[in-house]
Amino acid sequence: MFLNKYIKILLIAFLFLPFRSFAQDSPINISGSIQTGYKLYDNYNFAPYFDKDLAQDFSSVARIIIESDSHNVYSYELHAVQAYNYSDVYTGITSRDTSLLSVDLENNWTDKTDVDQAAYYYFDRANIKFVVQDLDIHFGRLAVSFGKPIFWNLFDYYGESYLNQEYKAGIDALRLDKTFANFSGVNMVINKQKILTQSGNYLENNAVQSYQRLGSKEEMGLLLRGYTTVKDTDYALLYKREPEGHRIGIEVDGEIGSVNFYDEMTYLWGTERISMPGSYQGNLLKNYLMNVLGINYRFNNSLQITAEHLFNGIGDSSNLDASNIRYKNGLSTSLNNHLSGVSLSYEFNPLVVGRYDSKLAWADFSQQHNFSFIRSITDNVDFIAGGQINVGDRPNGSNWQNPNIQSEFGRLSNSFYFELKCYF
Repeated sequence: MFLNKYIKILLIAFLFLPFRSFAQDSPINISGSIQTGYKLYDNYNFAPYFDKDLAQDFSSVARIIIESDSHNVYSYELHAVQAYNYSDVYTGITSRDTSLLSVDLENNWTDKTDVDQAAYYYFDRANIKFVVQDLDIHFGRLAVSFGKPIFWNLFDYYGESYLNQEYKAGIDALRLDKTFANFSGVNMVINKQKILTQSGNYLENNAVQSYQRLGSKEEMGLLLRGYTTVKDTDYALLYKREPEGHRIGIEVDGEIGSVNFYDEMTYLWGTERISMPGSYQGNLLKNYLMNVLGINYRFNNSLQITAEHLFNGIGDSSNLDASNIRYKNGLSTSLNNHLSGVSLSYEFNPLVVGRYDSKLAWADFSQQHNFSFIRSITDNVDFIAGGQINVGDRPNGSNWQNPNIQSEFGRLSNSFYFELKCYF
């Protein structure tokens, strides 16, 4: 089964190779990649979430990238993605991490009776860029990301970490970049967003084992960011209109000797009073402060270390079940208030790179450990093997509506994976 789907993806990618050869003598650049991987989940014994001790994911993604630049006046970018995913994961805690925009390919790819399979085809990026003196105008489906932290990036347009993300997901937006000097300028992003409202209710979503908030309206989202450099220190100010409310922020990034220090701070205000579902007390949203402090240092032996600490004002260390509802509705990056993370990267030799990162929740002392080894087989082929181990007290509730979560990372399963990435 896996082999048939993988062969289809290979054929789709190979169809573009003649176009790439043709494009070598033209302004058009055609490239791409094929990524395939297998992941095994080692679940713990918690019947409300898991129906089996072991579960598995298999996914393949073919990405074709078409780019062109016309004398630095205008350029365009197109990413066509074909993906296939098989998963027998049944859980609201260890959800599928292959999150893709879906266009159903019907029986050409999957059997309608097989809920474990899914096939997708979509354009992840399709945008054009115009350059007018010191103004860049981007329009279409494009990737938008700002900010320095790798674990908890508060200036990211999506509000999510992008650790180890090779391709940032695209959004439909208009982006304007205006420069005033070599190191100063303004960024503006406009797009539509779904804003949560008081009207509506919660859906008891058995498929993902969570309460999903229903009741939203489309409004115009806005990001404004100004940046400058003063005495080798970078400063940035941010305003974002988000589904939760209005966010303002400041970022400072500089060097002390050979050590890089950075800090991001944001405050969210203007949230609506939306009650929590079921028997939970309090509101889904509130005004709150977030702060990420980080340091980065690279040793002469190619070892690079990054450490960050997060203060999450919307986290609730005394009620992790309520925090979990906010997390699953995309309103928080973690359950607790204080978390720390460390990332290590080391080049054993030019062909082998090892990576390790760890997070710690201070309230319950639970931990998450991620590790991976990247082996370059050829200039265009990488093999990656790794895993994630979560340490902490497990939930001990009797149902998914009230799981009685005991720790930040104890609610997650362990997983192990390998990937093969081919670039052309």
